[in-house]
This record gives sequence, structure tokens and C-alpha cells, in this order.
Amino acid sequence: MSRLALLTPILFLAACQGTPTMPDTASTVVPAPTQPGQVNEAPTTPAPAQSEYIEAHMITVNGKPHQELTTRQLERQFGRPDSIATGAVECGGVLDNLNKPDSEAGDIWYYGNTMYEVSGGQAILLSFDVTTGKFHGKVGQLRLNEKTTLEDVRRFFPESAKEADVPSSGRPGEEMSVPFFYKGTPTDASLSLLFKKGRLQKVEFFFPC
Repeated sequence: MSRLALLTPILFLAACQGTPTMPDTASTVVPAPTQPGQVNEAPTTPAPAQSEYIEAHMITVNGKPHQELTTRQLERQFGRPDSIATGAVECGGVLDNLNKPDSEAGDIWYYGNTMYEVSGGQAILLSFDVTTGKFHGKVGQLRLNEKTTLEDVRRFFPESAKEADVPSSGRPGEEMSVPFFYKGTPTDASLSLLFKKGRLQKVEFFFPC
């Protein structure tokens, strides 16, 4: 139990394998021989479980949970945005306001290359640029900032990091993503990490339409 307590609470490893138990030869049941015309069905093999994932609510940005805030709070932290893309969020919105029937498209507020989704006086972070030093994140013991390298991430998510070994299509540099789970259940969302020459540039919270 002491060894289990030392594991990082964010990265959950699905228990895909166990130590087989050798049967007692004295109590082993020998299957009956197959009768003519009888077909024995092959045992069903369960699909492999996802071995690497993170719980979305466990991520922090600038020391705070990744969650909704008001536009008033956002402006108190960073001032007015550098630019606003009005009606840019037509699908895949994160805020509850955008998932209501007949809701208007949400806006994107830009602070440099960092993006917030905004609707109805509420805002939530969609992506953040780590190169300026203004934003930084953390997933368990893994820090996400301008000093983070692909090799740093690979130590925590070796399987997911293999995605970055293949050239990214449509983006410069390397790209990888780690699936989001909600209370142990898979979701369509993921955390995407964008690198340039092996060094982290941007973190994106991906939510499909």
C-alpha cells in the first residue's frame, strides 16, 4: 500500500494485466469432450482499456482549476483582450450558455495567442501560450511552461507522446494529445500539447463539435 500511495494522483493506469493464479491440479475440472456436431464458442476477448488519461478537473492553470469565470474576473486579471472574434464559436462550445436551444454563437477573446471562449458574461480558457511566461499549467507533477520539453512529457505519458514522433499535419512542430476522462469514464475531449523543436509552445483544451 505504501508504494501505491506514492503514485501520481493525476495519471491513472488502467489495470489491464494481473498475475495469473495457477490452478490446483487436484481440483481442476476437465472439460467434457466435444460431441459430434457440437461447436465450442471461443471466449470473448475484452477490448483493451485506455492506459493513459487524465481527469479534466485535475488540471490547473496559473495555480487555479481550469473552470469557468466571469468576464469581469477575466478583465480584472488580464485587462481587456487584444482582440475579439465575435460569433466565432458556432459548435463545440464549452460553456453551458452555448449548449442551449437557439443560443447565439460565442465569442473568442484573444490575449496574444491565448484564447478564451466567452458567452453571456461567462468565460473559460480554450488554449494558452506558454512562451510568454504569462500562463503556465500543471498536471500532477508535470509542469506545463516555456521550459517543458517533449522528453519531460514523455516520462509521464510515454504512449501518448508517440503521437509527436509523427510529423503533424497542418501545424509546425510536434503535436500530441492525452484523453480526458470524467470520473473514470472516457469523453471526446482531450488535452493537446504543441511543441516546436521539442519544446512546449501551446496547450489546448480540445472539445469536438
